[in-house]
Amino acid sequence: MRIVIAAILLFCAASASSAAECAVSGIETALAAPLGGLKMTERTVSDIQSTEGSVWRIYTKPDGKTHSIIRIDGGESGMGERRLSILGEEAYGIAITRVDYLRHAFIDGAGPNGTAKRTTEFFYFCGGRLLVPAAEYATMDTAAYTETGEEARKALLSDKDLAEFTKGLLRQP
Repeated sequence: MRIVIAAILLFCAASASSAAECAVSGIETALAAPLGGLKMTERTVSDIQSTEGSVWRIYTKPDGKTHSIIRIDGGESGMGERRLSILGEEAYGIAITRVDYLRHAFIDGAGPNGTAKRTTEFFYFCGGRLLVPAAEYATMDTAAYTETGEEARKALLSDKDLAEFTKGLLRQP
């Protein structure tokens, strides 16, 4: 019985320490970092999901390593943006932003347009795994958060347009 209890405690301690070692603040900083000083390469998205077009923007550090990749999908009533920011193969984050316009963009004589609402959801990955808080401590629906985070991970890391930039991140835990 003591061995079983010791094994459970050891497992819990290892799980807690691996979660504690995750550089969430570093990932959060990378996701919020301005990209203006980085080299930017723009590519057309081969799997366009918007009638208004889509584009990849790949930002690299001076040493040539990828800092962030952004996919922008335009639209008449708003736009979507997915940003992957990379600390390393073990730690990266994804931010999904939705921008809704005040009105449809292409209506002549409809007056000025602007942003009515901007929402962003953040996902943190450490060791190839999405960090999800225990349900009893979470402030959101953890099942929906997990599903959305995993879909975003798959969409960004598995896209053939980005294979040369994301191959190290694809390994499964």
